[in-house]
Amino acid sequence: MSEASINCKRFPIFEVLAKRLAERKIFAGAKIGWHCHLTELTAPAIQPLMAAGAEVFLSECNSQTTSSNAVEQMRNFGAQVYLGKDSCSQVLSHQPNVLSDTGFDLIAKYLASDKDFALGACEITTSGINRLREQKDVPLPVVNINSGQLKSRIENFHGVGDGLVEALPLLLAEKNWQGKVVTVCGYGQVGSGCALYLQKLGAKIQIVESDPIKQLIAHYDGYKITSMESALASSELFVSATGANKLLGKESFQYLRPGILLVNVGHFAEEIDVEALKQSANSHRALSQHVDEYSVGVENKPILLACQGHPVNVVLLTGSIEPTLIHLTTEILCLEALISTNSNRGKLANGENPIPPSVEREASLTALEALKLARSKMSRH
Repeated sequence: MSEASINCKRFPIFEVLAKRLAERKIFAGAKIGWHCHLTELTAPAIQPLMAAGAEVFLSECNSQTTSSNAVEQMRNFGAQVYLGKDSCSQVLSHQPNVLSDTGFDLIAKYLASDKDFALGACEITTSGINRLREQKDVPLPVVNINSGQLKSRIENFHGVGDGLVEALPLLLAEKNWQGKVVTVCGYGQVGSGCALYLQKLGAKIQIVESDPIKQLIAHYDGYKITSMESALASSELFVSATGANKLLGKESFQYLRPGILLVNVGHFAEEIDVEALKQSANSHRALSQHVDEYSVGVENKPILLACQGHPVNVVLLTGSIEPTLIHLTTEILCLEALISTNSNRGKLANGENPIPPSVEREASLTALEALKLARSKMSRH
C-alpha cells in the first residue's frame, strides 16, 4: 500500500462521501468527464463515484504529474483513463453528462466540438476561469470552484503553501532558507499562502504583484513590495504563483541572481519559459532528478530550475493530503449538484456560476466527520 493510500485511511473523507452519494443515487447511470492531475490522491476519489453508479472517463492535464500506479488503480476501479494530447477528445467521445476541468482544456475542446450533450461543467483553476471569461456565449453552466471558500482558503492557501515548503528539502537538501531573500510572484490565495509558509521557515519575503489591490493587501500583511527586476536580482528563491503563461521569459534571464532557484506552483508548466531558458543557456546539467542547472550569460550564471517548470507540489506530491482530498470531495459534490439541479436544463444560467453554498457546506460537514471534529452549535441570546 502506498503512503498516499495509508494517509487516505487516516483521513477517510471518501468513505464518508461514498455513503452520502450511495444514499442519494443521483450519480446512477451518469457519465463523468474529468480532466485532472492523475495522482495517487486522485485515484481514491474515483471509488465513491463508481460505487454511486457513475461511469468515469479521465484525461490527464499534465503528463509530468501522472502516476502510472494511479492510472492502473483507476482502471482497476473500472474508470477509463486516457493519456496524451488527444485525451480530452477521447473522454468527450463518450458524451459525458457533466465535465470537471483543470485549466479549461476539456471544456474548450467541448465548445469547439459544437456538441450539445453536457448538462454543465466546473473549473478548478484561476487560469481556467480566466480562459472561461474570454469566451462569448458559453452554451452551458460552468461552476467556478476556484473562487469558492474551500478551494481558495484551504487547498490553494494551505495546501499549496504547505506542499511548497515540504518540497524544498527534496529539491535542495542542504539549503537552509533562514534569513534568505525569497520572492513570491503573485499574491492571490496561492501566492499569499506560499508567502506565509515560507515566512515560517524564517525567510525574508518580498512580493511581486501587478494588481494594486493585492499589492496593498500584501503590504498590510507585512511583506515588502518589489519590482520583477529587483526580485530576480536579489532572490535566492523565486516562486511563480500567477497562473500566467510565460511570466519569466528570455528578457528576464539577464536579471537573475547567480544560483537562484526558480519554482513554479501555478497551473501552467509554461509559467516559466523553459524552452527560452534552454535556448539561452550556454550549458546544462541535471543536479538531481528534479533540479536542473542552466548556465546563462557571459558570466555563465548558474540558474536552478525545479521540476522543469511544472508545479512542484503536484509533481512531488508534497504537503498534507487533507486540503487536496477536501477539494476533490467538493469537486465531486459540485458534479452531483450539476446533475441534480440542471438535468432538465435551465436551472443554472449558462456561463460562469458561483459554487452553490450547499455544496461547500456539505463538503465541510463531510470533512468534519472524517476528522472526527464535533460541530459546535452557537447559542442564541
